[in-house]
Amino acid sequence: MHSLNRILQKISYGIYRAFFVFATVTFAALLIMLLANVFSRNFLTGSITEVEEFSKFVFTWMMFMGISIGVYHKKHLGVEFVVEKYPKKVRRAFVLMSDILTMVLFLVLTVYGFKYSASTMRMFSPILHIPYGMVYLCIPLCGIFSLFYCVVRIVDDSCQATEKGGEET
Repeated sequence: MHSLNRILQKISYGIYRAFFVFATVTFAALLIMLLANVFSRNFLTGSITEVEEFSKFVFTWMMFMGISIGVYHKKHLGVEFVVEKYPKKVRRAFVLMSDILTMVLFLVLTVYGFKYSASTMRMFSPILHIPYGMVYLCIPLCGIFSLFYCVVRIVDDSCQATEKGGEET
């Protein structure tokens, strides 16, 4: 079980690093594009419409990948201040229940995200002619990777609980 945990942790960290690099690069590109658009709007003939549409799409991808990064860091919605008042065994039960409910949420997000992405694949953006399904593909991808991070957390928590022998502090 511990070797599986180590493998899952390495895979999880690798995916996280890829998302972090993606978020950093896309944020920098988005910033440069928007600054160029502001310059163009104020000092040249007008706004660059392609930049406006593309920046909306990039921001959507960044937001959903950021959700996955937040789940990796365990920064998703939780009620830590209430849970901390209980004994360790009860806290573990609350954390497990929270992880399971989070997994249900991301499972729904994944299933309906794929359905929505598939249903909008034949709809194209007016300026760049990008299929909206490609833009919305970030929704189920966020769900899949967030589900994976929840599974990794459950495995890690159970390995830590067995290491400590379930001792109460």
